[in-house]
Amino acid sequence: MAAQSATELLQGILDSNETYAAAFAQSDSALLKKLAVGQSPRIFWLGCSDSRVSAELSTGVAPGSIFVHRNIAQCFHKGDLSAAAALAYAVHVLKVDAIIVCGHTGCGGVKAGMQAAVDAAEKEAAGEQLEAPAPGSVAETISKWIAPIKSLASTHLPSCEAAHRSPLDALSLAELTDQHVRDTVASVAESDIVRAAWDEGREISVHGWVYHVATAKLRDLDCGWKGVGVRAESLSRPSTYADSEPRED
Repeated sequence: MAAQSATELLQGILDSNETYAAAFAQSDSALLKKLAVGQSPRIFWLGCSDSRVSAELSTGVAPGSIFVHRNIAQCFHKGDLSAAAALAYAVHVLKVDAIIVCGHTGCGGVKAGMQAAVDAAEKEAAGEQLEAPAPGSVAETISKWIAPIKSLASTHLPSCEAAHRSPLDALSLAELTDQHVRDTVASVAESDIVRAAWDEGREISVHGWVYHVATAKLRDLDCGWKGVGVRAESLSRPSTYADSEPRED
């Protein structure tokens, strides 16, 4: 059977949209009219661009409930105007009540950061120089983006070695993912954008979650903030990494 062409793929999506739009109009025409007027989401979601993780599908909420910004490995880099603008609009224009930084298992960006850290450590141990990617190349673009994750991963290499496991196994990458989400939550909470809202007396909280691809479960990392130096209430059930992964029967 011949592979589906891009044109056929896109045409299929438009055809599916016709079905979706008709069903939406029939089931909740009032919501469509409300959405046409404007949006009033209560949540800002900073998530990964990974195609397997949808903010709306994973939370089960209706359209209009979440304002979303996504990038590779849900980063909040200093100087990233796109992420900062989305956060500023959500916090100061839409007046959201909560911010969620959501990572996920099997994240390619996190794995790339760990792999880069491993490669650098091996080159250093062998007394070799790590060759920089060509300027303007795809490799350089990705390398710059994951640099903070690579730096974080480098601090995790000794603990993996002490535990006698590979830095690239599922548990090591899960631990790195969790820590990256925690660090991103801290960066968002320490941003001038969020601090300004707290200075105004706004009740807005920042939380860190992880989505488990194999089970579609969300896990709260209990690393949230609702003010300068003020921890947000725990949302844990409690839930651990093992609890959220498939059971081995």
